[in-house]
Amino acid sequence: MAAKIYKNSKGERLSGVTTIISGNLGWNKQQLMYWAWSEGIEGRNYRETSEKAADAGTIAHYLIECDIKGKAPDTSQYPQDLIDKAETCYINYLQWKKTVDFSLHKSEVSLVSEQYQYGATLDCLAKVKGKLCLFDWKSSNGVYADYLIQIAAYKEVWEENNPPDPLDGGIYLLRIDKENAAWTFHYWQSLPKAFEAFKHLLALHEIKKELKP
Repeated sequence: MAAKIYKNSKGERLSGVTTIISGNLGWNKQQLMYWAWSEGIEGRNYRETSEKAADAGTIAHYLIECDIKGKAPDTSQYPQDLIDKAETCYINYLQWKKTVDFSLHKSEVSLVSEQYQYGATLDCLAKVKGKLCLFDWKSSNGVYADYLIQIAAYKEVWEENNPPDPLDGGIYLLRIDKENAAWTFHYWQSLPKAFEAFKHLLALHEIKKELKP
């Protein structure tokens, strides 16, 4: 997929939320370093592990993404045992959608914050129990700080650009376990501390540009 290009009202290119977080947040790198170390202790090459075939959580993530975007999934390249686990997760997700009266509002919405000068592409905006919310899903072994910072920045850029339509339904995050595709939902009405962290990362991102020799 081609990298998304964001530009402000002056035609200047802006960095996206993912780029700003990944390039400046040290907390998530500690987790990655520990995982790489653990793989070495177990006698595995972390590069080979990260490049292996998709796990059940990744397949479940893919199925949910297809549902959100109205695409027909193709799982023919995956082992049946992983598909079975992923489909169980997917069925539970569909049941949750019915329970909360989930309905898609918009998907893949690209926006720019003129106030803070960054770009973002929101995967999913939906109505949950009749209220507009931000919905995201991750295949991972935990809910990490960078996830919260990311979705806080998404909420801010949406509400800056759409003041008549605030996210009064809050933020829903679905975490899918990589190994067994078990899932848990997390909810926040808002994440002010996470957005405060994002503003610091954005400031570091701009300072780094000035420090280049």
